[in-house]
Amino acid sequence: MTRGHLRLLVCTTVFAAILAACGGSGTPSSTPSATLEIGTATSPPTAAATVTPPTSAVDPCTRLSLDGQPLSPGPSFALDANTRWQFCLGGVAAGSGEKLLFKTTDGAQTWTLISSTTLGSPTPEAGVGQLPNGNGVTQLLFVDATHGWMGLNSPGVNLFRSQDGGVTWTAVTVIPPAVPVTSIAFTDAMNGTVVTPQGTWTTTDGGATWSP
Repeated sequence: MTRGHLRLLVCTTVFAAILAACGGSGTPSSTPSATLEIGTATSPPTAAATVTPPTSAVDPCTRLSLDGQPLSPGPSFALDANTRWQFCLGGVAAGSGEKLLFKTTDGAQTWTLISSTTLGSPTPEAGVGQLPNGNGVTQLLFVDATHGWMGLNSPGVNLFRSQDGGVTWTAVTVIPPAVPVTSIAFTDAMNGTVVTPQGTWTTTDGGATWSP
């Protein structure tokens, strides 16, 4: 054996050993490609939000008037989203009119009767003050939760004020009798204006004094 043949035999043997050690057969083979499956990311389920349905406002004018007829809503005034006053009106006769004033402090969910007229001598109710019997409520205004103003259109005194949230009312006689009040406006607790067909009156001391 020549030196060249020996060298070829050694190389062939080494190459075969390397293939055997690597798991090869000496014949090229194709290697299947790996397939990577990517799943779709799914967010964890979210609990549905609890929605509380709005509570319907309650109508305060559900009583019957002295003559057995349903009361009708009259002027009202809202100081804020929760605090509001509502007149409920009954029959009218001889310059007088049945009036009940209700107040809510919870956004009209509940109402409390705070004052009423004495027409027909109704049974007194604890904590309920007196309203003037004159008919035709035209204006209702509260500067705050305590100080309120009311205008009428009656044959008598037509301007009244309250200093206890509308429970009791006091006549303001600066305006002549039988002159209806058409507007009441206050920019703050001290400065206000009352308008009538016969003129305008202003105050700068919270209604203690008035100037035409």
